[in-house]
Amino acid sequence: MNFALLKELSDAVGLPGAEENVREILKREISPLTNDIKIDAMGNLIAHIPGDGPALMLDAHTDEVGFMVSNIDKNGFLRVVPLGGIDPRVFYAQRLKIWGKEPTTGVVGALPPHLTRSDPSKRNEIVPIEDCFIDLGMSAEKVKSLVSVGDLVSFDRDCVETEESLIGKAFDDRAGVFVMLEGAKAAKEIGCDLYIVGAVQEEGGLKGAGPAAFGINPDLGLSLEGTVANDIPGAPPHKMLAHQNEGPEIRLSDGRFYAHREWSLFITKLAEKRNIPHQLIVKRVGGTNAAVVQTTGTGVKTTALSVPVRYIHSPQGIVQKCDVENAVKLTAAVIEEAKNFAG
Repeated sequence: MNFALLKELSDAVGLPGAEENVREILKREISPLTNDIKIDAMGNLIAHIPGDGPALMLDAHTDEVGFMVSNIDKNGFLRVVPLGGIDPRVFYAQRLKIWGKEPTTGVVGALPPHLTRSDPSKRNEIVPIEDCFIDLGMSAEKVKSLVSVGDLVSFDRDCVETEESLIGKAFDDRAGVFVMLEGAKAAKEIGCDLYIVGAVQEEGGLKGAGPAAFGINPDLGLSLEGTVANDIPGAPPHKMLAHQNEGPEIRLSDGRFYAHREWSLFITKLAEKRNIPHQLIVKRVGGTNAAVVQTTGTGVKTTALSVPVRYIHSPQGIVQKCDVENAVKLTAAVIEEAKNFAG
C-alpha cells in the first residue's frame, strides 16, 4: 500500500475554496487511468473512466478545516475566523501556517490563565477562536507587508508514519481521497461507468459535490470519507460509533441523510463475500457529501464509506493502516461489481 501518497495528501494544504494543491495530486494520480479529466466552475475535479454498467460517482472532498485572516491590529496580531467546524479547545497554542505573500509561521495566543484567576467565572473559560490572536513573532510593519485580510491559514503539522498507523492533519478527507485513488487503481475491472470526483468546499457546507453530481447525473453515488472514531477512554459504548481496526464504516444514517438502504446493504454483503472487515453504522450526527449527491436532479442512490479517524477536525488525527487498506479493497470491489446491483 502506497502510504507515501497518503502522507503527501495529508501534508498538502487545501482549504475551502483553495483546494488546488490537492487537486493537482489527484490529477497526477488519476491521469494514468484516463485522459477524460475536467475541472468544473466550482473547482471540482471530475475524471471519467468509461465502462459497462450503471453510472457510479465516487467522490471525496479535497478541502480541510482551517482559517481565514479577518483582522490585523496595530501591533501586528492576527485574528481569524474558522473555515469548517473546529473545537476552540484544540486551537490555543497551536502552530499555524499563514499563506500570505510568502508562507509565515505563527502561534495562537490568548490572555493567559494566571491573569484571569482573580475572576472565578473566567478560570475555566474556553476562549472562542475569534477572540484568540495569532502571534507571528515579528514587527507590525513586517506582518502587514506579508499578510492581508482574507489570507488563508492552516494547521502546521507534518504527517508521521508508524508501524501500524499514520498521524497527521486533514485525514478528513485525505483518507477518502487516498481510498478513492487507490481503489480505482486496484480494481481488476471497471464494472460500471465510473466517475471520480475530487469535490471542493465540503467543510463549508457540502458546496461542491452537488454541482458535480448534477453534471454527471449518476445512477449510484458513494462518498468516501474520514469519519469520527470515538473508541477512546470515557466515551460511552453507544456513542463510540466507528471503531478503529475494525474496517471501514458503511453508513445507513447520519445527521444529514438516510442512505439508500439496498445500496448500503449491497456493499455490506460484498464486504462479507470478500471477507473484508467492515462496520455498518447508524448515527444521528455528522454529514458527508452523500447528503447533497442523494438529492441532486431526480435523486441518486447514495451512501458513504468512511475510514475511522481519531481526533477529527483537529491539528492532527490518527488513522490505522489496516482500516485504510480494507477501505481500498472494498472500494475496488464496488467498482468491479456495481453492475450486479439490482436495487
